[in-house]
Amino acid sequence: MEPEDKIKEQFDRAAGAYSTSPIFAKGHDLKLMVEAAKPAPDMTVLDVGCAAGHTAFAFAPHVQEVIGVDISQGMLAEASQQADARNITNVHFQEAIASSLPFADQQFDIVTCRYVAHHFPSLMPAITEIYRVLKAGGQFLVVDIISPEEPELAAFINQVELLRDPSHSRDWMISEWQAAGEEIGMPLNAIAQWDLPIDFADWTARQQTPPDAITQLETLLDSASPAVQSAFSIVKKPQRSFHLWSVLLQGTK
Repeated sequence: MEPEDKIKEQFDRAAGAYSTSPIFAKGHDLKLMVEAAKPAPDMTVLDVGCAAGHTAFAFAPHVQEVIGVDISQGMLAEASQQADARNITNVHFQEAIASSLPFADQQFDIVTCRYVAHHFPSLMPAITEIYRVLKAGGQFLVVDIISPEEPELAAFINQVELLRDPSHSRDWMISEWQAAGEEIGMPLNAIAQWDLPIDFADWTARQQTPPDAITQLETLLDSASPAVQSAFSIVKKPQRSFHLWSVLLQGTK
């Protein structure tokens, strides 16, 4: 199965859960993104990998129009339903992939990408397209889970992520994001970092992780080295939890 098909299948099933998840619906990073972007009433925004529409809805009151794109029709249907329920009329959703955006050069004042880039097989195709559709002086804001720079910690967390979600590609390191930004001429600055608390039961239920994978995850977390346990604040049973590392990066074209 192609990576795109895995993502579609995974998120078509999980659309409803992502719509109501507090991490996605009410994360403090939504406010951080809006504050950092400084949106104005005449601006247009593109949200890449819009999922259930939370980022689009956060920007909608501050701008002229938001377009959200995703490759999951289930997510797009959920986002449209949420927009109708909230009577938000300046947000529109359509199917598109990050590496091939169906928009003109320099069309958008702001491009956002929240908790989706870890599904990108590589950063360059997506970030090149994002740069292309941004106006000169436009803002790019990305929020995502990141890998630590230490190889042992990065390998561990990506193994955990992939077991839970087969459509996972990689939690990119900040250094990898910044290298990609430098390559296209849009330096990316990490303007906020935080630990994202994960309740294991909710985290696996939201992605409908199969029972055998859950068992493997429990073993992996329980047998983690002291360095890994400390880095991700792993708490073992009965109430398993841990932290993922998150970042808000900002670039200007």
